[in-house]
Amino acid sequence: MAAKFRKVLSPTVIFFTCVIILSVIVAVLSRPYFTEPVYSINLNKYHFASEHDNLVAYQSKTAAPIQVRIEDDGRTVIINHMEYYITKYSSNTTYNVAYPNGRNYEVRDESGNLWSFDENGDLVLEVFAYVNNQRIIQEGEEEFTPAMLVTAAYPEYHNTPGAPGFLFLALAILIYGWCSFRYKKFQDIMFNLSAQRLWVKDPEPSDFYYFMCKAGGIFCMGFAIWVAIQAY
Repeated sequence: MAAKFRKVLSPTVIFFTCVIILSVIVAVLSRPYFTEPVYSINLNKYHFASEHDNLVAYQSKTAAPIQVRIEDDGRTVIINHMEYYITKYSSNTTYNVAYPNGRNYEVRDESGNLWSFDENGDLVLEVFAYVNNQRIIQEGEEEFTPAMLVTAAYPEYHNTPGAPGFLFLALAILIYGWCSFRYKKFQDIMFNLSAQRLWVKDPEPSDFYYFMCKAGGIFCMGFAIWVAIQAY
């Protein structure tokens, strides 16, 4: 009975149990982050909030909400009670954006990238200055650029954030690091697969080799945490 209990509490069982539990927790908590489309306006991230009839609402934790009214001839983006009218041309790649101040802009979709042009046909550069994550509006600039408004109005320009593939890579690196640190048989296998087999006759791993395997395993486990963070 005592032997079975010690086996259950072995480092291997504890490690892989913790890995499985942690993987399940991360998967459950991260699923909305990786699957919910979002878009950004002036560094503020927006996500879908609700839809009622022809009115779609988007919310941000750091800025005013945005509403998009879907109409037969286009869409209206409503921000802070200001309405911006967007008409999509028949080409399906060009939009006209009318501002409350009377200005009109054209937005062109070039391979998924939105480019804005003013009434004179000149390109509207979207290079902005920010202070404490707040955009500094320069003279003549619109608070919300035409490309931003088109992005808000059409879900095809919303994207899911992050790179979940990094989590799987981190898991593989973590397990590799643990095996390198813990198991002598794994260390021997890696030694036999090394390039030394090509030019050394009957090579044998040294104590220094085993030490480096353990040190490398610890490094890999720490590196796995950094890789996992890159997923977000």
